[in-house]
Amino acid sequence: MSFVDREFVYFLLIFFAVWHFTRGRYELKIAAMLAMSLLFYGFHRWWLVVLIGAYCVADWAAALAIERAKSGQGRKFALIAGITFNLGVLAAWKYTPLLIVTINSLTGWRLPGTDAIDGWFIPMGISFYGFSGIAYMVDVYRGVVKAEPSLVRFSLFTTFFPHLVAGPILRAKEFLSHLRPGELPDRPEAPLEGTFLIARGFFKKLVLADSIAIAIDPFFADVSGGATAGVWSLPYVYLYALQIYFDFSGYTDIARGLGLWFGFRWPDNFNWPYLATSIQDFWRRWHMTLSRFLRDYLYIPLGGSKYGVRTTLTALMVTMLLGGLWHGASWSFMIWGGLHGIYLCINYLWAKTSLHEALAKLEGVPAQLWTGFSIVLTFHAVCFAWIFFRLSSLADIGNCIRKLYAFDADKLFVGGSADVALWTLLAGYAVATVAAVAIARMRPLPEAIPHFERQAFARGAAWGISAGLLVLTAALQQVGQAPPFIYFQF
Repeated sequence: MSFVDREFVYFLLIFFAVWHFTRGRYELKIAAMLAMSLLFYGFHRWWLVVLIGAYCVADWAAALAIERAKSGQGRKFALIAGITFNLGVLAAWKYTPLLIVTINSLTGWRLPGTDAIDGWFIPMGISFYGFSGIAYMVDVYRGVVKAEPSLVRFSLFTTFFPHLVAGPILRAKEFLSHLRPGELPDRPEAPLEGTFLIARGFFKKLVLADSIAIAIDPFFADVSGGATAGVWSLPYVYLYALQIYFDFSGYTDIARGLGLWFGFRWPDNFNWPYLATSIQDFWRRWHMTLSRFLRDYLYIPLGGSKYGVRTTLTALMVTMLLGGLWHGASWSFMIWGGLHGIYLCINYLWAKTSLHEALAKLEGVPAQLWTGFSIVLTFHAVCFAWIFFRLSSLADIGNCIRKLYAFDADKLFVGGSADVALWTLLAGYAVATVAAVAIARMRPLPEAIPHFERQAFARGAAWGISAGLLVLTAALQQVGQAPPFIYFQF
């Protein structure tokens, strides 16, 4: 099931009723939340419950074995066994088609299973709950958290429906510790903030992201064909950058809002990523829970920045290459990750130059101009890499890049990129966002909302804006079944 499925409205009403009427009955509430979350995940494919159940049992047992092992060697063996299970199952589901296609193309063979590739299905969220499990086991190994003795509580930590399919990637101290007796919330954490996040998330997904998808999908589907001959690709690349942001951050908004409704506050996943002044800054702002996972469980164990320039550059490249490969079974994802690895290496070396230090000391208008230039440069570097993320065929990628500079003058803006209504919608959202930031006086939402709640008029206006966003979403969303969230495929 997905947040944009029609059945989700009924599911949410039933879940909220069950959650409310089990208040004060701890064991029953935990069991009901787990059962409903498994229903959410296995609604369309019941066998997915078996798969995620195997993950829950394996990760829970491995963590207990790590904690109870009497020797360092035993702890390490249990950790390796748990990680091997997670990565092995993940690799089997995600990379079998890529492996078969690659072997067939290099050898000319036709391996068994080739015919099944076209209909290959990757379980939704397998990367996200796999990464959560790995982070949990490593934290137990490092002594950061205690192993959870209850399989039911650990399973709820893994499967709780708001964050299950596309994150944020949670750590045990951010969620699992709040599921224990005396800690499990019985009331919403911040109902107004949660409602606003949900409304904003649905608007981002159903209105902005899906409208962009309708405008740009025909171009990317035929980027090498005659229908797009001479068309300028740059506005389509810009629009895809916006689509993936609105789509994924919209999911995160809904997930975090639902978490607040049920009493849990989870970390944000996005912080104005396209205003980053460097690639390093971009990865501090984009998919932040994945970035910290890669940093803490891959980059730092590889040596991080402790052992000199060569080790740091190697760790950056390996981390981003594996991060790219994690996104999907296509070599284009590997190239995307490699590009970001190169960007980060350049960023690291640039930060050590005297010119960078001099520019960082600028003040006033020169500083603002340099900041603006840095934002524009970073944004275009990110957009160029998005081409490899959006397209899997190297021929299509090459044609899209060629059309950045080789195009017909009369086809600068044609097709979806010429949709005035779409650009007006995006401009309106930008103006509304700037106004909201100004009203909140640059404060983060968790700080701004409590301030508004203390004033009757502001509180009523905030509830009205949230309700208005939901009504506006219902009025402006595209007709028909909403396409799945982009990150569902990962």
